[in-house]
Parts: sequence; C-alpha cells; structure tokens
Amino acid sequence: MRVPVPLTLALTRLVAHASRLAGRGSGATLPGALAQRLDPGLAGLLASRLPGGTVLVTGTNGKTTTTKMLAAVLAAHGQRVVTNTSGANLATGVTAALVADADLRGRPRASMGLFEVDEAALPAVAAALRPRCVVVLNLFRDQLDRYGELDTLAATLARGVAACTATVVLNADDPRIAALADAAAPGTRVTTFGLEVPAASGSSQGTAGRTTEDAQRVAPGDADRCPRCQGRLVVSRSYYAHLGHYACPNGDLTRPSPDVAVTALGPATTAGSTFRVASGDTELDVAIALPGTYNVYNAAAALAAAAALGVAPDTAVTALRTVSAAFGRFERVEVAGRTLYLLLVKNPAGLGQVLATFLHGAERPHVLLAVNDAAADGRDVSWLWDVDLAGLAATDPVVLTAGSRGLDMALRLKYDQIPARAQPSLRAALDTLLAELPEGGTGYVLPTYTAMLALRALLGQRTPTRGEAAPAVSR
Repeated sequence: MRVPVPLTLALTRLVAHASRLAGRGSGATLPGALAQRLDPGLAGLLASRLPGGTVLVTGTNGKTTTTKMLAAVLAAHGQRVVTNTSGANLATGVTAALVADADLRGRPRASMGLFEVDEAALPAVAAALRPRCVVVLNLFRDQLDRYGELDTLAATLARGVAACTATVVLNADDPRIAALADAAAPGTRVTTFGLEVPAASGSSQGTAGRTTEDAQRVAPGDADRCPRCQGRLVVSRSYYAHLGHYACPNGDLTRPSPDVAVTALGPATTAGSTFRVASGDTELDVAIALPGTYNVYNAAAALAAAAALGVAPDTAVTALRTVSAAFGRFERVEVAGRTLYLLLVKNPAGLGQVLATFLHGAERPHVLLAVNDAAADGRDVSWLWDVDLAGLAATDPVVLTAGSRGLDMALRLKYDQIPARAQPSLRAALDTLLAELPEGGTGYVLPTYTAMLALRALLGQRTPTRGEAAPAVSR
C-alpha cells in the first residue's frame, strides 16, 4: 500500500534532519531511499509538477561541472532550479533533491529540475522523471568493477535515451555517444556539440587539434571501432583520448556536424579558457574560469543544452563567465606561503587531461598522486596502467604517492622511469609536499574522490576557512 504523499514527505524530511544531526552526511541519499521505499512513484510525481520540466546530464567525465554550468545558465534565464548539488547522482539522490524542494503537499518551489545522473542509473531515472532534455557528455573507461567495458555502458545509456521522448544532446566527437542517436524514439530531437578547431590553434589547449598522423599515434583504443559495424574508424583529428573527428571506412558512421561548435581556442592558461562558439547563425566569444580542453567540452555541452531549451545565446555566454569549479575538481589552496592545486582524477582520460593542462612544459614540478580504492573511487585500479605518463616524465618531476593504492601508483610511475616516494598516509604525504616546496612555490595534488575529501579535511585543519566549504581556496 502506497503511503500518502504528505506523510512520505514529512518522514523523509525528519530522516534527513536526523541524519545531519548525527553527522552522517548532508542527508542527500538516505531520505531518497526511504521515499522510494514508501512511494516508488514519488520522484516522477514531483518531477511532473515542475512547470519547466527536468534536464538530466550524464556521461563519464564532466557531469558535475556541466550541471553547475547549466544551472547558472537556467538561473540567468529566469528559472528557479532544483538540482542535486551534493553530487548524489543515483536515483536516491535525485529523489532526495526533489523531496527537499517540495512542500508537504508535494508542490515544488522550483520551476525546473536539473540533475546529474550516474551513467548506470540513467534508464531508471529517465523512465521515472520523463525529462525534457538529456545531455550525454562522453564515455571513458571508469570504475570497471561497476560498469564493465564501454560497449556495455553504451548499451545502458541507449536504454536511457530510449526510455523517454526528450531532446537528446550528444557529443559529436565521441563515436559511441554520437551513435546513441540510433536509440532515440521516433520524432525525438537530437542536437550535437563538438570541436571544429583547426590544427594551428588547437595546440594552445594541451592535446587539442592534433594532425591525422599524430592522432593515430596517440589515440587509445577506447573507441577505435565503429559502434554499428565494428570496422576500424579512420581518425582525422584527435582532441584528447578518443574524442575527435572520425569516420567509419564502411560508411556506417560519420561524425555529425555539431549544432554547437567550438571554432577557435584561445591561449591555454591555468586561470581559465577562452574560445569562440558557433550556434546556428550566431557566433560568440566565450570565457570561463576553468582551464583545459575538457572544460571547453563541458561548456559546449551546457551551451548546446541551453540552445535546445530556448535560452538566448548571449544570456548563456554571460552566465558561464560566473561559474567556478565544482567541488574538488579544480581548487587553488594557499597554505603556509605555498600554492597547491587540488585536481580530482578518476580515470585515464581525466588524469591525462589534468597532466596536459597543468603540467605540460613545467620544470621539475612537485606532485602528489593520492589514489584510493574505496567504493566511491572504484575498486579496480587497473586504469592506472592506461594513463600516458610520457609528458609527466619529461618534466623531471618530484613525485609523492599516497592512499590505499599509493604503492600501485608508485609502481606504475616506475615503469615510465619516474621516481616516486610512497608515503605511509595522506597526512604524511601532505606534510612532506609542503616541507619540500620552497616558499612561494606551487605543488599539484591529484587525488581520487575519497582521497580528495580526506585531503581537503587535512587542509582545513591547517588554514583558516573562507565561506562554507574550502580552506583559503579559490576556484
């Protein structure tokens, strides 16, 4: 028997409050689990009452950042947005966010829902919420113990796309993502985003814009086969990992021409990115406070979704300028007269982009790689062996490793002839890094998710806090 909506909402709020008082987190998951148990249809009911509908953002890398970007854009467009800012991106987290937004009669305060969704959870969440728009960013090898290989996860995403009649926004530069257009229901609008950067300007953003010869040399095998016929794709341009321009030699898949295209990239800096974007007949210059080609892709995805939702291009571009990095993704911490960059990594593509963006051309940088294998990180750390470390080796770095898999990381580095010293704990690693950095120097901390949380807590003990989250942090 289904529990009445007011009673379900009252009970879940009580549980959320008790969870926070008990110090068991922000109440971002447990209330959702309870609500689903009491009323399995509650999330769909609450979502159906949002006047502007809901938007889902999924993919391996960039979900949190893209969702934050799109939230700012929609707010500038006049929407009051409910979103899962905590990053709880399973069905329980989405339900908890909807519950927290509603009054006891189930009436939403927000006008629109915007949720990042775990790739494996997309089919269930899409079927329940019947979203207005689904944004799919990319597919990289990540948490193989949970997801399996990419073909399996692509099939899961296809079920999510097929579960609704939403507008679907796809990354034209990822073959598996572009091919998800096949799964869209008849009549569904499909729109795409991607890079159209000439080789001459592409080199300013790390690995972006390589020539055909270089692309074939550096691109890994994550998406080297046509998703339709399994023929070996011909790659004419590689931006990073397997993202780029491609075509099936049998004619079964051709990269679509992006509806929202990045046509030029500005000089690469660690302060942010500048680029030019073309959308329909409009061309605009964009500046974001987030560096790297991967963040240009995130911004392009947000702009494509905004266009699909009817947001004026200049409104979207102006809003993007105000967006700072999502929690833990890119933070600069001033501590003891030194500067630390805190940069979340979780898979080969992400770590490769961080190295290309922040350490390319550096001279003897001080680096801490903190790798854990908790459930939130992924138990399988075989991905460490898929990272291209040649660029790091060329900098002659001073490297420390730590975390539950710090020794694995040190061993991986040894195979690229990069000396590394494994530390007994995260605290010891942080102490050593700060002690060895000269005053005024810069260090780079590259942690997996749970290591990032622990390191932020340690940094919070060392420096005065500013605001509600970060200790002397700018993003």
